[in-house]
Amino acid sequence: MSDVAASAVIVTGAAQGIGRAVAERFAMGGAHVIAVDLRRPDATAEAITSRGGHCVAVQADVADRDQVRAMVATARERCGAIDVLVANAGIGFPDPILAISEENWDRVLAVNLKGAFLCVQATLPQMLDRRRGAIVLVSSIAGRRASLTNGAHYTCSKYGVIGLARHLANELAGTGVRINCVCPGPTETPLLAHVATPEQRAQMIQQTPLRRLADPGDVADVIVFLAGPGARHMHGAIVDVNGGLY
Repeated sequence: MSDVAASAVIVTGAAQGIGRAVAERFAMGGAHVIAVDLRRPDATAEAITSRGGHCVAVQADVADRDQVRAMVATARERCGAIDVLVANAGIGFPDPILAISEENWDRVLAVNLKGAFLCVQATLPQMLDRRRGAIVLVSSIAGRRASLTNGAHYTCSKYGVIGLARHLANELAGTGVRINCVCPGPTETPLLAHVATPEQRAQMIQQTPLRRLADPGDVADVIVFLAGPGARHMHGAIVDVNGGLY
């Protein structure tokens, strides 16, 4: 974990699940973490600081440009130049196509895809000025095939995140800023617990060659690696963390 020591890292969706695990992993390695969520993730910050780590909890809706800009301004004020952005915030609903409301469609796309775009756009200028930085976008196995538990709005948003990563890999060529994308499979998070039935969960475990769902830490370890110098020649990679489920 020493690869990330003294880095300033923004992690969105950090109140629980993968985002919280990512924030904790970075902090364990000595990073200064800015943990962001729709409700200020105080529990994440307290868990980190109680173990001697550095974490600032920030409340922001990643779908709102002004709130994202304020979040980045706070991060820079508290931690200096941002070295790493992990755009992890995401929501989903298990709606069949005929039940998807326009409101739910817009909200899922706004958080999952527009939110990633806004966070990149707000963080990128100072990375470009310094000619270094790492961005990790969090998509899903839904961006590789179709969501196992959520509706079409979720699937479309996660395909979009992969497209954003691939486009930016070309656009950021030669700038010193790297971007990669992670696609977790079914992971033991509150979102999965909310949308998956016990029968669906059992079926996903049976279909996964490793015969278990991911723990948030399984995904977090890959994200921390991609943000660090060990992945210095990885750019535009779409990395599956799914236990072999395709």
